[in-house]
Amino acid sequence: MNAITLFELNNQVKQTLKKGFAETVWITAEITELQQNHSGHCYLQLADKKEEDATILATARGTIWAFTFRTLRPYFETTTGRSLAKGMKVMLNVEVVFHEVYGYSLNIRDIDPTYTLGDLEQKKREILMQLEKDGIIDMNRELEFPILPKNIAVISSPTAAGLGDFMNQIEHNSSHFRFHVKLFPAIMQGEKTTESVIAALDRIYEYESIFDVVVIIRGGGSQTDLGWFDSYDIAANIAQFPIPVISGIGHERDETIADRVAHVRVKTPTAAATFLIELFAQQKMHIESLQADMVTGVQELLYEQKTHQLLLATEFKRVVTALLTGDDNRLKLLSKRMEHASTLYTRHCLNHLATLKGRMDSRTTLLFERLHNVLNTKGGEVKQRAARVLDDHRRRLELAATTVKYADPKKVLERGYSITRLNGKAVKQADTLKVGDILETEMVAGKIRSEVKTIDN
Repeated sequence: MNAITLFELNNQVKQTLKKGFAETVWITAEITELQQNHSGHCYLQLADKKEEDATILATARGTIWAFTFRTLRPYFETTTGRSLAKGMKVMLNVEVVFHEVYGYSLNIRDIDPTYTLGDLEQKKREILMQLEKDGIIDMNRELEFPILPKNIAVISSPTAAGLGDFMNQIEHNSSHFRFHVKLFPAIMQGEKTTESVIAALDRIYEYESIFDVVVIIRGGGSQTDLGWFDSYDIAANIAQFPIPVISGIGHERDETIADRVAHVRVKTPTAAATFLIELFAQQKMHIESLQADMVTGVQELLYEQKTHQLLLATEFKRVVTALLTGDDNRLKLLSKRMEHASTLYTRHCLNHLATLKGRMDSRTTLLFERLHNVLNTKGGEVKQRAARVLDDHRRRLELAATTVKYADPKKVLERGYSITRLNGKAVKQADTLKVGDILETEMVAGKIRSEVKTIDN
């Protein structure tokens, strides 16, 4: 019986594949694993799956050599706005190769980004349709937005440049409005984005009654990382969150699914801060307008009454002057008749003046009642707003007092812990001590001094 070596068999397979696939071929597959090494080579695990249940039908290893990857990567990212990543469907131009030692693999020569772009858009549409089918797509948008959102929960990476822009705008606004901002750190790019953002939302939910709005900030990251916010899980959590959400992810061209379900979508973190500041500015202008209207109304009423009184006095003076400057001869001839007429006229004037006085008293009373009601209404509004501000500061003081209470070192000592000090400084590591050192240990009741005999690291 004639036999061949394994190398000879593999070599025959190699030659057969080389003849059968002399030209490169285009294939479609899903990336199930992706790794780039320090040399710049990119290694992929590809798979073909059933659409119905994601059953794997075929797999293959793929390689993009560094000199090819340097060209394909920017081309793909510029066209799709996304980086090559696990779970992405791609169309690749491949060379089929077989190595006697490493076996079958595919050398990737080219990539068609339009295929991936179409798949990403299709997935995006499917997620939006699912959110709408579930009846939650507009839930956050339908929440009543607070008039003065003072207490703000921020979800962002602590090192994000956008977070710095947001805080600088909030803390140094020209109107000197004061906000209470609490950061809930999260990973804003990469495979852990969904898990991290949802965890931050869950932490905020524990303090639902404290915060007025939630601001999600991603500014400073790459434009290709926006795809992580096209997640159904992130969108579903934002849509159903009981506090209005402001999306300031930091992009101007594309709208993510997270943007679509948020109550308010702004382009950048700075725009999110500007939006909040403008809400306060609008309320300030409204209050100032009401104050100006009240002052103007009072001034107009007072001016109207003053003018009316001057007209009455002028008319009375004219009538009296006309009577006093009449023809002297006529007055002599008609003196007796004038006496009677004067009596009647004087009586008429007195009655008229009494009537005018009654009208003046009535209108003056009505004016002061109207002014009194206006002042009472405005005073009530000022009192209510002052009460809300005082309640807010009282809650903050109570929260601070509780935090200080549980951070008191004496509380820690009462639970059975102790503090060991060397030369007045707390000892945290044994390797900082040496034999012969004199230690002082403080407990809840009393202190002890001891000498280091041995050290076990």
